[in-house]
Amino acid sequence: MLDSTPETNLPLDPERARSLLLALQAGVPLVPDPWSELARACDATPDLVLQHLRALEAGGQLREISGVIEGSLLGFGSALVAVTVPEERLAAVAAVTAACPTVTHAYERRHPMNLWFTIAMPGEIGVDAALARIEREAGLVRGACTALRRTHTFKIGVRFDPESLENATSVQSGEHSDPVTIGEHERSMIRALQRPLPYVERPFTALAHATGVDEAALLAFGQRHLGGLLRRYVATLRHRKLGVRGNGMVVWNVPEARIDEVGALLAAAPEVSHCYARNDAPGFPYRVYSMIHARDEEAVTVITARLAEGVRPLDHAILFSAREFKKERLRYFTPEFTAWWGGVR
Repeated sequence: MLDSTPETNLPLDPERARSLLLALQAGVPLVPDPWSELARACDATPDLVLQHLRALEAGGQLREISGVIEGSLLGFGSALVAVTVPEERLAAVAAVTAACPTVTHAYERRHPMNLWFTIAMPGEIGVDAALARIEREAGLVRGACTALRRTHTFKIGVRFDPESLENATSVQSGEHSDPVTIGEHERSMIRALQRPLPYVERPFTALAHATGVDEAALLAFGQRHLGGLLRRYVATLRHRKLGVRGNGMVVWNVPEARIDEVGALLAAAPEVSHCYARNDAPGFPYRVYSMIHARDEEAVTVITARLAEGVRPLDHAILFSAREFKKERLRYFTPEFTAWWGGVR
């Protein structure tokens, strides 16, 4: 169950709190009063839901409620990036990496390639140009950053159950759809929807006011694009605060002919939250990636062994996370990115 402290007074009983957490991760309604909709899902009152959300935020379990934008439909390219960094320089290089606004996740993992991060870039700039800049600013040799680009998506989206701690969501992204053409009006809507939803009685009224858009237009835009450009509108939780302290990126050396088969098998496991195929790289022959979260690293190892039985014979490795440098939602069309890319290069 949820970690708790005397300072975090959760107003809902465990069963209703669990129902609310599952509903938040399934999708927050894009309506003027989403708390009433969520209240029905957990048999509570809107006031209790709002109090509970504020308590979860104060206790650190709830990171934010906001929109997940499908960047591929905006013409953005992305990659998972691996770097081998001397231990004494790791924190400094990670700080340079994390300073890029479109780097969303950055971790130390226990592997010779010890710094891993995700990055997205507008098509007119490109991931390679951004990596060249990061290498230059971090004092790395050219080509130190290995870009691992997604070739298949088998499972994306995480939903933590505080009782079972299993991840059951399977959501396909729109990465293979044609990009959409947008103007400044659409950009303003995207900027608003990707901001954290405030925990007030009329949250979208407050969000619209804070971002200078019309509330009715904002909700209409979100509803129209939900499942496409707006991939999801959901809560993000801090999984460690839920008791999920094992985080392993399990990579599998899969021949081309078996990628679809193995990806589907791994994605079917409830403990696997994300499953992709990516290009391999020199010295790193792994093509299929599966993220496994569990109570501890021992549990991740046991789950991996069971999955390996189902897809054998395949070489695999577990890359456990040792340190989190950055974790946040990707924000598009921000002044921070304009300032970062527009600076001296």
